[in-house]
Amino acid sequence: METIQLSIFVIFGIMTILLLVNLYIISGYSKINSAVPSFENNENSVIFVGHGTALIHMNNTNILTDPNFDDWIIMFHRIREAGLKIETLPKIDAVLISHAHRDHLDKWSMEQFPKGTPVLISKGNGDILRDRGFTDVRELDIWNETTIKGIKITATPAKHSGARNSATADYPLALSYVIEGNRTVYFAGDTGLSNSFEEIGNKYKIDVALLPIGAYKPRWFMKSHHMSPEDALDAMEMLGAKEMVPIHWGSFRMALDSTDEPKEVLLKLIENSSMKEKVHILENGEKYILK
Repeated sequence: METIQLSIFVIFGIMTILLLVNLYIISGYSKINSAVPSFENNENSVIFVGHGTALIHMNNTNILTDPNFDDWIIMFHRIREAGLKIETLPKIDAVLISHAHRDHLDKWSMEQFPKGTPVLISKGNGDILRDRGFTDVRELDIWNETTIKGIKITATPAKHSGARNSATADYPLALSYVIEGNRTVYFAGDTGLSNSFEEIGNKYKIDVALLPIGAYKPRWFMKSHHMSPEDALDAMEMLGAKEMVPIHWGSFRMALDSTDEPKEVLLKLIENSSMKEKVHILENGEKYILK
């Protein structure tokens, strides 16, 4: 009982610190010149929009992950503007939702898309979108597949809670996704490090992995469901991915690691290694052309 009370006290203390930090952040909101996405040569590419949001352009198809263009997530205020404006997005052919937490399934952002847009989400979470009028909601369990304009998308495991209002519930599941077109892209969403990466790597030849690196402190609390920069490098190796684009950093401060700490730690880790040429750290709005 004393241990439970202590844990609650510590978590309450962390949340209080984060609330105070986010109230301070409001005055330091960083705006960028949000780009208008351009795919002049129809190249296979990834634009890091910010946090868990990335625009994947492949096979002349636009796939958007975990759309979040809002300024607030409950008490967390956006630190950096999204790299693209929602009104300048190209036609989105599919939206991938990794899990239902508010920073990855933002209702305001979703309401900006046509209600016929195909949305992929974990089994048990679909009604969140149907209740808002979406008509093509595809609930997937792990290893389920669906097709968008000839691109095969497979739901793969993630070590994270997928429920809307819980950080620990086992159901609904959180998902990651393997996207197979002219290239094979892996989108991790939110996840802790697990053996699932090896399982996924054994099944697919991943060209680029979008792996989360932020919101990882304190480790005793975050380790089970959020990767650190070190974990992300381990995950990349386990996946056998040729390259990596880090996500889930720099847009919101939702843990005790500072805004740019995940990026800075990752840069130091790869500074004198062969990984330096394989890890592509993008600022919000920057594009990486897939090789």
